[in-house]
Amino acid sequence: MNNYCSELWPLIYDRYNRGHHDQELDFYSSELAAFSGPVLEVACGTGMILLPLLAQGLDIYGFDLSAGMLAQLFAKVHPDDLADLHRRVSQQNMVDFQLDLTFDAVIIPARSFLHLITQDEQIAALRNIHRHLRPGGRLLLNFFTPNLRLLVERLDPQPDFVYHGTYPHPNSDREIVVSYRQINDPAEQIQNITWRFQIGAESYDSLMRVRWIYRPEFELLARLAGFRIAALYSGFDREPYTGDGEMVWLLEKETKR
Repeated sequence: MNNYCSELWPLIYDRYNRGHHDQELDFYSSELAAFSGPVLEVACGTGMILLPLLAQGLDIYGFDLSAGMLAQLFAKVHPDDLADLHRRVSQQNMVDFQLDLTFDAVIIPARSFLHLITQDEQIAALRNIHRHLRPGGRLLLNFFTPNLRLLVERLDPQPDFVYHGTYPHPNSDREIVVSYRQINDPAEQIQNITWRFQIGAESYDSLMRVRWIYRPEFELLARLAGFRIAALYSGFDREPYTGDGEMVWLLEKETKR
């Protein structure tokens, strides 16, 4: 479960995700407004979703696998509020996390569920979330619809690195130049992405593995874990799913299996 963990990702994570963050935040904020009990964010990262929802008065908790991501989250908070935040946020992973609470809703934004790269991990995580939900509680998450044309374009076993973007280093006057190369494995449904961070004359590589999921496949995973499919949208505007775009799922905990 070390996927996506590196010392450099947390330094650029907020700027990297700025493009689609507002849509995600608006969607999850709207959906969670109806819940009065506690809510959990899985893989909360640097708090891009968690902190605004907490500021809105939501009784929200979270966890993340990466100590670096959580350090960035805590750094955003006023020292007087850190004690409460440390009560709410912990370092765990989604497969075997344990909390002494049950929740009205659990959310997994930012496509984070795709970092589970085996079906055993996916089922274990969904069943663990199911155990932490109250009867009738909901799981909300989003991830991309696999585009076979684009996936097949990246089968080259030795691709070149492609420039992605340049980000200011938050702790110095230097810049972080980011590039990547991607090798897709259609048999295992895995994107093997090597991210390269260049700071001056030095460069650092970090492997990220993402397992894409087809709609019927996730429907089966959800049912195996004890969920009912309440809704599936194409994107955060709640349009009916048409087979492309972002899959946005609303699952409901079934109490009788």
